[in-house]
Amino acid sequence: MRTEEEFAEGHIEGAMIIDQKESDFVEKVKAQIPKDKIIAIYCRSGRRSANAAERLATLGYKSVNLKGGIIEWREAGLPVTTDNYEEDVQP
Repeated sequence: MRTEEEFAEGHIEGAMIIDQKESDFVEKVKAQIPKDKIIAIYCRSGRRSANAAERLATLGYKSVNLKGGIIEWREAGLPVTTDNYEEDVQP
């Protein structure tokens, strides 16, 4: 649930950009993420992604919030990429 600018700074490979602050958040989620998948949600520190996980739960999605966000991911030495996001990437 990171912004495009944050995503460009580094993201988990295979991640999608769906910013919960955008007015079309729900529509993008419904169009790109099937409800039968468990999805991992992250942001910079974990606060926005916790909110997004709650919003998605009300829509019937199952998700896991990556507590600590990309900050803790990087601190744990886990890989990030700055490769460009592909609009047509499907989960």
